[in-house]
Amino acid sequence: MNSTSYQHRHVRDAAAAQRLIRTLDVNAAAVDADAKSHQPDGDAIALARVGSAAEYFALRQKLVDHEKSLDFAHSCRLAASPLERDVDALIQRLKQQDATDVYQQAEPRRGCGGQLHPRFAGDHFLSNEPLIARTRLFQVASMMPKGAHLHIHFNACLLPHVLLDIAKGMDRMFITSDMPLVPTNSFENLEKCELQFSILSPENESPGNIFSNDYQPRQTMRYTDFLEQFPRYCSSAKPVEQWLMDKLVFSEEEAHGSLQTATGAWEKFNGRTRMMKGLFNYETAYRRYTRLCLEDFVKDNIQYAEIRPNFMRSNQLYTDDGSGTIDNEGIMRIIIDEVRSFQADARKRGLCFGGLKVIYCTPRSFPPPKVKEALLECIEFKKKWPEWIAGFDLVGEEGKGRPLKDFVPEFLEFIQLCNAQRLDIPFLFHCGETLEMGTETDGNLVDALLLNSRRIGHGFALNKHPYIMEQMKARNICLEVCPISNEILGLTPRVDGHSMYSLLANNVHCTVNSDNGTLFRSSLSHDFYQVMVGKADMDLYGWKQLIMWSIEHACVDEAERRELQAMWESQWKFFLENVMKLYGSEVSQEGRTTHL
Repeated sequence: MNSTSYQHRHVRDAAAAQRLIRTLDVNAAAVDADAKSHQPDGDAIALARVGSAAEYFALRQKLVDHEKSLDFAHSCRLAASPLERDVDALIQRLKQQDATDVYQQAEPRRGCGGQLHPRFAGDHFLSNEPLIARTRLFQVASMMPKGAHLHIHFNACLLPHVLLDIAKGMDRMFITSDMPLVPTNSFENLEKCELQFSILSPENESPGNIFSNDYQPRQTMRYTDFLEQFPRYCSSAKPVEQWLMDKLVFSEEEAHGSLQTATGAWEKFNGRTRMMKGLFNYETAYRRYTRLCLEDFVKDNIQYAEIRPNFMRSNQLYTDDGSGTIDNEGIMRIIIDEVRSFQADARKRGLCFGGLKVIYCTPRSFPPPKVKEALLECIEFKKKWPEWIAGFDLVGEEGKGRPLKDFVPEFLEFIQLCNAQRLDIPFLFHCGETLEMGTETDGNLVDALLLNSRRIGHGFALNKHPYIMEQMKARNICLEVCPISNEILGLTPRVDGHSMYSLLANNVHCTVNSDNGTLFRSSLSHDFYQVMVGKADMDLYGWKQLIMWSIEHACVDEAERRELQAMWESQWKFFLENVMKLYGSEVSQEGRTTHL
């Protein structure tokens, strides 16, 4: 979409949002007037003014119905086909059956003072994940076509064994630790150590034996030697590959320990990303990973994706022997080559995948001159590959990086350059991923609004800013919500406390995303599952509206959007029919027989 057409669409959407706000105000006034008609003295609805229980419940139902008519998924509910209504009824029944057959059958967990805690859907994701895999609802979520996946960090899409398996075949792969893995304190170092991987040329080696008391931090050990010797020196530990995988993913205690904080969870997160970096930043792994990631998108029924690779001069890829580097332009070429190859192969295999774009990302911890370099390179990439660059973002722990306002001169210059060259490169800023209020971190929401960020990554804190929230609605700004990530990184103890539900209640456009699935043992299907079980009255229509918004807010031109929408609609109908074939015989409510 060019700059002019986007401006027209923005004006149109902003006007539509303002009309919606006015409609909501009128409706609210109507409810108030209706309530006052039952109150001769004009007071708010009061029990004393209701003549009978029948009148009370009639008035109550009228209020409930009116509030439901303002629900974010109301239009999907009104337009539902008979098949959609049957599938929704089935989903509600499956939720009940999963509660009985899976969660209630699981052994309660013993807590403080021996208190027993029954298992339930929507409890801590990391403890529930094995139970979720056994539920019917998760199978339905896995089958569902999910539209556009708009918030996924490219170095953390796939489960950790993928990169570890590739690394085993690399002769120049080395592993380092910040401490020796020796039997001191019953191998306490096995738990505490932070590992890193690197592809190294011979002259960059610093040899050492990780299993020796003489080992110095960050000395290098050939990865194949490490795998061979680990069982000998650490015989009481788990098998080496399982131990490494566990080092890469969060445990429940790390996320929900009694002393854990969001800051502490981020400390663990950052250590894992450093461990991931060396497994990812060489050519063979990058190419293979890109292809497997595309395969995984199709497997998880994702029709389109916008990935967030990191671009910075200090984060280039290495050649497989460690003797050379591949710059950011080379990284883009690898992604494009692999996507084109996959698309050609997918067409031959009859697979449906609508494509992929790249959100140019650079660390928010960088000083302004480095961010300016990144902005200028993003412009050059957009001119070179106009159909591949979706937008620009800053990434990294929001509270530890610089606030957006530190880069206002650079951002304004970027906007001017894009306008002058008729380039559409929207900002897609991470912001509001915080529990803080009244800080510079919290203030990033203000700058994202003023800088016209087209989407907001996370936006968890937005519901604490009613005026900013209304302005974002008026500008049709969409949130990229990441429920599992926000829970594990300390923003909410469980999914039912997630701010997305209050944001949706205020009709803020949201999409569902997985963020860093590698580190959380999760897929996009898991996030959709969590969204469903986190709110008792969430239904198929809520899922559908979230998916439709993902397509609406994807950074594609109108022709691409129509093609993506048509692809999704076709798969949505197949999904509904397939769910009924698989589970339809299991549901019959109040004598109603579903069509099978």
